[in-house]
Formats: sequence, C-alpha cells, structure tokens
Amino acid sequence: MQYAQLRAFHAVAEHGGFSKAAQALSLTQPAVSDHVRRLEQDYGVKLFERGPRGVATTELGLRLFSVTRQMLSCERDARQLLESAGGLESGSLSLVADAPDLAVALIGAFRKQHPGIVVTLSVANAAECMQRVLSSAVDAAITAAPQVHSRLEARVLRRDPLVAMVPAGYAVAKKRRLSYAELVRQPMIFREPQSVTQQLLEIELVRESLQVEPVLYVDGREALEEAVAQGMGVGVIARAEFKESRRIRMVPLQDCQVQMTESLTRLAERPGSNLLDALFAVELAGVVEGEPESVKADSTRVPHSS
Repeated sequence: MQYAQLRAFHAVAEHGGFSKAAQALSLTQPAVSDHVRRLEQDYGVKLFERGPRGVATTELGLRLFSVTRQMLSCERDARQLLESAGGLESGSLSLVADAPDLAVALIGAFRKQHPGIVVTLSVANAAECMQRVLSSAVDAAITAAPQVHSRLEARVLRRDPLVAMVPAGYAVAKKRRLSYAELVRQPMIFREPQSVTQQLLEIELVRESLQVEPVLYVDGREALEEAVAQGMGVGVIARAEFKESRRIRMVPLQDCQVQMTESLTRLAERPGSNLLDALFAVELAGVVEGEPESVKADSTRVPHSS
C-alpha cells in the first residue's frame, strides 16, 4: 500500500468521481484511476462501483474513507504544528471558496505580506465548502454558508444586500430602485435551491407575501448572469457580486431586509497555525461594511448567500 494510493482513493470518495479527484490532486485522471486500481488489486477488494453515471463508494470503501479522513486530518495537524513552530517564510495553505472574487482578493492581500507561501484554491458550492472544512480536507473556506456549527470559528469578510440584476433593454432597468412587488411582475430567473442567495430571496418573498412562478432555473451565478444578459428575465444577486456590463443593469431593492455575509471559516479545535492566524489577520480595506469581526460559530448565526 502506498500513501499516494490512499490519497487518490480518498479524493475519489470525497469528490464523487475520478475527474474531480484528479483536479483536486492536480493529477491526471488516468493517474488517479491507476492508483485506485492498484490499491484494489493489491488487496483483492472493490472500493467503488463504476457505472455510466459515475462511481459509488462500496460499503468497504466507506469504512476506508473514515480511516483516510482521520489520516489526512492528522497529516494536516502535523503540518500546521510544524509550521506554527517556524516563521512565515515558506509553507502552504489549501482553501476552498463558493465564489472566487473575494477569495482571490484575500489571497492576493495575504501573499503581498507573505510571498513565500503557496496557496491552493478550489471552488465548490457553499455546503461543500463547509463539509471540506469540517472534514479537515482544507485549511479554511471563504463562503457564504451559515456559520452555525459548534466546531467552527469565522471572521466576517463582507456584508451586502440583495439587488436586482436586469437586462439593459428592460424598462425597469432605468428605475433607481425596485420594490419586490415591482420585481416579481418581471419574468424571474431563480438559482438552484442550494444557493444561499436563492434561499435569502425566498425568505424575502415570504415576508412580502409574494408568490413567483419563475421562467427559468439555473445552476450558478455565471449562468444567471448570462440568462439575464440575453434578456430572458431578471435575477437577484448580492451587490458585491455584480459585474459591470453593457447588457445588464443593477437596480437596488428598496425594501431588502437581508444581507449576504461572507466569512473566512476554519475549525476552532485545530492546533494553532501561524499561517492561518496570518490569513485571518489580513485586512481587506473597503471590503467589509463596518468593522471586521471574529465570531464563534456556535454562538452566532450569520445570514449568508452565495
């Protein structure tokens, strides 16, 4: 048994497929497949059921996955312990984010102070971000997921209200503000149910006692932006997520009572790390509304969106 084989197995089990595992490990898919195949052959076992719709972890695979999760957690703890004993001249951090813009800004500010640190960034949905932090698969997450788990601590990076995103050719694109009642008279495009932005929008619609039959459901912010740009309808995003374009306009929602809150999140009980402490101390001037704050996730529920 080789360590690389166990890491490959763990990545496939964690990400649910060989392609995503290869991306996470910065390897080719054939290399990951070969590692797993050799592990299965060496012990005469089957760890995954392979089919046309992807792979499913077998019962034995699930049991091994619980072992490799502990193995990688111990590896990360050991690395952080050693890094904390030294300076910040070298080392590495692995991060995951549910949207790249704020994460890249944070990493850029961090590397200006610590250019010798190598940072790895992956992108996943908000729920997956939290799962990777809780399983110690990454050092920290930049996410809009609600910080409600007792094992987590978070620092708020940015808060923003929801705004309407409107095709430039729509008459309402010329308005200075929109009420929710005016918004829902337009053809509406909704995000996937897992989107925290979508969840916040639905909270607002319930508060306003408004019912909507969307014309389209899309998966992801980029798909929403493109659908709006092509004039298919209007959507809702966080203000900070809006990107200037000739094809779309941003219109504030005058009665918005929720905020998107994006946080830098890590496990509270992990051994101290100078690198993580330095990342948490990075200031992002002009990004956070109000003073930066640190919160313990078990004592504060922060509303979020992605």
